[in-house]
Amino acid sequence: MLSTADMTFQNWCFDGFRMVRFVLVQKQETTYEIKNDIDAVKIYFNRRGTNHSDYRQLSKNFLLGSGQCNMLYSDELDTRVSHFDNYSEIFSLQLTRECFLDLLDQGGIDQNLFRVKLARKQSSMFSHQWLSINSAMDKCINDILNCPFRSDMKKIYLHAKAIELFVLFAHSINEGNETEFQVKNSFEREKLYFAKDYLMQNYANTNSLSALAKVSGLNEFKLKHGFKLLFNTSVIDFLINYRLEKAHDLLLNTQKNISEVAFETGYTSPAYFGKAFKKKYGFNPTNL
Repeated sequence: MLSTADMTFQNWCFDGFRMVRFVLVQKQETTYEIKNDIDAVKIYFNRRGTNHSDYRQLSKNFLLGSGQCNMLYSDELDTRVSHFDNYSEIFSLQLTRECFLDLLDQGGIDQNLFRVKLARKQSSMFSHQWLSINSAMDKCINDILNCPFRSDMKKIYLHAKAIELFVLFAHSINEGNETEFQVKNSFEREKLYFAKDYLMQNYANTNSLSALAKVSGLNEFKLKHGFKLLFNTSVIDFLINYRLEKAHDLLLNTQKNISEVAFETGYTSPAYFGKAFKKKYGFNPTNL
């Protein structure tokens, strides 16, 4: 806990994998050091916020914006990070060397140079230019953070999702990162991430496209076009899907009835909510 910032961490560890979610909410610029001796391949997904990361073990530093990812290997970490925005979120997928090499072999993934450096235990960054988080990666991370299962089923689900996230990242590499977000203006990209976060925080409210454009600082065309490019879904479809996922969680994990859940997730008609729920999940909310 810092005097000017709140940091929260979530960790999941199993079978050669470690996943970490880091969230920082700050009032002014925050700088801190990361030092550890975790010998692992690390894939970083900078989901929200601008930060400057100085990887001393690699003699490299980067200024990162929202929606960027990269992979590195090191048998230890000596990094200095400065965050500039009020809200930052980083998700990392970490794999032991053995687990990483096994997945490469299983998938027939060609990473010869990175593999050679890994075998020599030589610190290495996969790409000199950070890549873009595509919509499939972003959805997979959201699935991990909103895991609907518990106990042993949760472990199986998260293990499967960890492999899926690795495959999605590796596929984007093999495809030459063809899914690179086509809006080159990083400032516009930041506003689109803000619009998405705003919808997630206010999903139960009435959200018009014009109001969302105004609060995010974009005109309606750039909001609609950019949102579709970046997240591979329309604004309205994203909101509907997010509301229904929240409703599913409430029905599964609380004692609230269908009408209560419908109103809490932004539906004025329980009947309409029921139709939308069945369309998404294939069964009625009464079956949960």
